[in-house]
Amino acid sequence: MSALQESIGFSDQIRKMFDSLAPSYDFLNTLLSLGIDRYWRRKAVSLLHPEKGGRFLDVATGTCDVVLEIANREGTESYGIDFSRSMLLLGQKKLSKEGVADRVKLQQGCGQNLPYADNSFDGSICAFGIRNFFDPLQGLKEMIRVLKPEGQLVILEFSYPKISICKKIYQLYFEYVLPLMGRWVSGHGRAYSYLPDSVSRFPIRQDFVQLMESAGFGDIKFKDLSLGIVTLYIGRKHG
Repeated sequence: MSALQESIGFSDQIRKMFDSLAPSYDFLNTLLSLGIDRYWRRKAVSLLHPEKGGRFLDVATGTCDVVLEIANREGTESYGIDFSRSMLLLGQKKLSKEGVADRVKLQQGCGQNLPYADNSFDGSICAFGIRNFFDPLQGLKEMIRVLKPEGQLVILEFSYPKISICKKIYQLYFEYVLPLMGRWVSGHGRAYSYLPDSVSRFPIRQDFVQLMESAGFGDIKFKDLSLGIVTLYIGRKHG
């Protein structure tokens, strides 16, 4: 099997999984994170600094929580892209309910092959999405391509706590309790086992910083939240 075929097969498998999860996705995010996921997303958007007149892209937008937060900043032009049609349909309803649908352009597509021109956006963000890319480096290269010079990228992704006892407790919850609860609520047998598996394989902190550097980003910083359960990464495209 070629690398391209493998990539397409992987992406299609993950897309189908998220399509099936869509109806319970928001509820489970809140339940399994005890509501802290909302704080994490707000923090990520605040680091993006979406200013009036700016154009911003949310990659792997899902049900549009992050792009909704951006759209609520007055005078911003917001775009969201995701490979799951079911997620986008739910997100569109959410945007309409909040009265900001006319300020957000949603599109179904792949984060590793963004359908936007070079130098299109003042900022880009990806919350809990790049971990699901077949090739995260290619995704980062696409994100820097569509950013304007001096544009900023913010990535929010799962990590593991650094403190030993916290890490052990978290791993027990993440690897045993969370999959059971996820299966019980969503009825999806694999999805919430996939989550800890994908996090354990994903490069975190300095390893992900190196990936961002390989993609061409500069001024890279990272910040742990909630004892290191998640990490925020910030990078800039230099002209």
